[in-house]
Amino acid sequence: MEYGVVAVWWVLLVAVLGLGVPAASRLLPDARDGGAFVALPVVVVCVTVPVLWLGRVSFGLPVILGVLAVFVGVSLWLARNGLDVDGRALAATVGVFSVAFLFLIAVRAADPGVYAGGGEKFLDYGLLRSLLRGDSLPPEDFWFAGEHVVYYYGGHLVAALFTTLAGTDPRFAYGPALASFYAMAVTAVFGFGRELARHRGYRPLAGGVLAALLFGLASNLRTPVRVVVTLLPDGLGHWLAGLVDVPYETAAIDPGAFSYWPASRVIPGTVNEFPLFAYLNGDLHAHMMSVTVLVAALAVLYAYWHTDGVWRRRLLLYGAFPPALGLLLATNTWSFPTGVGLAWLALALAPRAPWTLLPARIRPALDGVRAEVARPVVALFLVLPVVPLALAWTWPFVSTVLLTGASKQTLAVLPERSPLGPFVLVHGAFLAVFAAYLARKTARDTDARVLTVAAVAVCLALAAFGWLFDLVGLALVGPLVVAGWYVLRRRDAGYETMLVVAGAGLVVLVEFAYLNDAAGAGRFNTVFKTYAQVWALWAIAGGVALAGFLPHARDRLTDVRNLDRASALRVALVALLVCSLCVPYASLSLSGHFADMGDPSLDAFETAEDYHPYEAAAIEWMDENIDGQPTIVSRPSTDIYQWANPASSLTGIPTVAGWVHARNYHDAETYDRRVRDVEFLYTLDSAESRAVLLDYYDVQYIYYGPLERDAYGSASFDSEPGIRVAYENEEVTVYAVNQSALAA
Repeated sequence: MEYGVVAVWWVLLVAVLGLGVPAASRLLPDARDGGAFVALPVVVVCVTVPVLWLGRVSFGLPVILGVLAVFVGVSLWLARNGLDVDGRALAATVGVFSVAFLFLIAVRAADPGVYAGGGEKFLDYGLLRSLLRGDSLPPEDFWFAGEHVVYYYGGHLVAALFTTLAGTDPRFAYGPALASFYAMAVTAVFGFGRELARHRGYRPLAGGVLAALLFGLASNLRTPVRVVVTLLPDGLGHWLAGLVDVPYETAAIDPGAFSYWPASRVIPGTVNEFPLFAYLNGDLHAHMMSVTVLVAALAVLYAYWHTDGVWRRRLLLYGAFPPALGLLLATNTWSFPTGVGLAWLALALAPRAPWTLLPARIRPALDGVRAEVARPVVALFLVLPVVPLALAWTWPFVSTVLLTGASKQTLAVLPERSPLGPFVLVHGAFLAVFAAYLARKTARDTDARVLTVAAVAVCLALAAFGWLFDLVGLALVGPLVVAGWYVLRRRDAGYETMLVVAGAGLVVLVEFAYLNDAAGAGRFNTVFKTYAQVWALWAIAGGVALAGFLPHARDRLTDVRNLDRASALRVALVALLVCSLCVPYASLSLSGHFADMGDPSLDAFETAEDYHPYEAAAIEWMDENIDGQPTIVSRPSTDIYQWANPASSLTGIPTVAGWVHARNYHDAETYDRRVRDVEFLYTLDSAESRAVLLDYYDVQYIYYGPLERDAYGSASFDSEPGIRVAYENEEVTVYAVNQSALAA
C-alpha cells in the first residue's frame, strides 16, 4: 500500500482547504467554520478557471504554481485582519473531510485497477493521463490522435492539478483523485446541512451528519425492500415484490452473492446511480466530479439568499457566480442548465425581490398578487446575462470543445413513462421526507387559510391529473414544486426548501423531455446525469428536513425519558429511515467489495498486470520510456467496454483510432476512415503503401499485441525501412517508426 501517497494527498488537500478559508469566509461570513466546508470547492474554481486560460499557451507545474501563488497572496490579504472562525466547527469540518477521504481511499485500495468493463475508467484515466502528458490545453484526444478532446474535461483537469501539485506518479493518482472529489462533496453537503439546520433553529450537527449520510452512504429503496422481501413469508414477499415491480426470483438476497450493480438500474431504460454506487464502481466521471463545482455555485447563491445589500448581491450574481457556472459547464455540460435554473430559483424565491437588483429609477413598485406573478418573470430576465458571462469565463473550453464538437444530441419529448413501483424505489424515501416536512410548514400557516387550502387543492389536482394520465413523476413530485414554492413565499422557509423545489423540478422535467444522444437510447443518459444532480441537492435538503423532526437545538436530548411520545416517535422514525437507507446496501456492497481483497494498493495498472501481464509489461515500458504524446497505432474498438486500446487508455499516448466513443464526439466519417486506414496499415503487403499511411498520421510507434494479431493476423514490420523493434515480449511487440527514414 502506498501510504506515503495517501499522506501527501491528505496534507496537500487540507493545506489547500486552509488557504481557501479566507475567501470562503468572505463569501459566507456567518458560517461557524468560516466557510471551510466549501473552501476547497472555492479554491478549485478560483485556480482552475485561470489555468484554463493560461493552459492555452502552456500547461504544467510552473503555471499551476503561479496561479496558486496569486491565490495565496489574495488569501493572505483577505486574512490580514484575522478570521472569525469557530475552532470546534472548523475541526469538525476537517474531521469529516478526513474520514470521507480515508474511507474512499480504503474502498479504492481494495479495487484500484483501471479496467474497461462496467464503466468509463478507460475514458476517465486516459483523459487524466493525456492532460498530464500534454503541455497545453485542451488535451489531445488519446483515441483520436492529432485532434483535441471534444469532451467536458474540467473535472479531469482538477484531478491533474492535484496530481501535479502532489508530485504523484499518475498510476497511483487515480484513487486519491476519486477520494478527493468524494471528500470534497461529502464535506460540503455536511457543512450545508449543518449551517441550514442552524439557521432553522434545528440541531446543527444533526443536520450536517444526516445530510452527509444521505449523500455519502445512503442508497435508494431497492436494496432495503429486497431485504424485507427476503425476511417476509413467501406470500407477503411475492406481494411486496410485485408491488414495486421487482421479480420475486431476483428479490431475495443471498449475502454471499450480493451484487452492488442492480440498485443502479431500477427504472427501465435509465440509469439511477447514487453516490455510493458511483464511487464503489470507481469511475472518475463527470457526473461525480461536477458535484464539487455545483456546491461552490450553491455557496454563492446561498450567500445571495442571505444578503441584504444590493451591490453585494449584484457582485455575487454577476461576479462570483459566472466563473463557478462556467467551470460547471466545463466539468459536466449536463449540469449547466441546472446551474442556470438554480440561479433563477434563488432570484425568484429569495427573501429580497429580484427587482431590487435594478437601479432605483427603473425599479417597479409591486405588491400582492402582481409581485408574486412578477417574481419568476423578473428573475428570468435578470438571470439571462449570467449565461454569456459564464461562457466568457471559460471561453477557452467553449471555443475549443463546445463549439467544435460534432454534436449528435437532439431534443425529444414525451419519453417512455416511469412505472410507479421503480419510481418509488428510486425517489420514495426523499419524497416521503419532503412531503412530511412541507406539510408541517403548510399546516402552521394559520394566517392565510384560504391560500393554504388553495395550494393544497392545486397539489391534489396536479396529483390527480398525473395519476389519471399515468404521469407518475407529475403525480408524486409535481406537488412538491407547488408546495415548496408556496411555503417559501408564505412562510419563513429556508434555502433547503429551494433545493427541494429545484430537485423536484428536475425530476418532473425528465419525465417530459430529454436529450437523445449516441451514449444511450432514449432518455438513458439524460436521467443518468440529471438524477446525480438531484441526489446532491436532495441530500442537503433531506438532512435539514430530518433534523427538523428531531427535538430542536433549544431542547435537551441527554435523557430520552424527558421526550414526549410524539418526539420519541419522530426520533425513532428518523433513525429507522436513515438506517434503512444506509445500512443494507452499504454493508452488503462493502462486504462484497472487500471480500476478495488482496494486498491493498492504489496502482491503477493492477488489473492489467493480473489479467493481461504481457500487455501490461509493454504498456509500462511505453509509459516509462516514451515522452510527450507521439502518435501510436493500435486496433480500434467497435465494441464498448471491452479490453481494447489499452496502450493509449493507460498511458494517454494518442492512437490513430481508439474506442468507438470517439465516433460520438468527432466526425463519424473521419473516424470510420481512420478505422479502415488502420486495418490497411496492419494488413498491406506493400511497405511503401504502409509508409504513406504512417507518414499521413505521423505515427511514431506501432503497437502489435494479441488484439491486433486476432484482428489482422500475424505480421512483422521490422524488415521495412524506418521501422525497428523498440520493445518485445512473448505477446507484444512495439515498433518504433523513424519518420525521416520513411520519407527517404
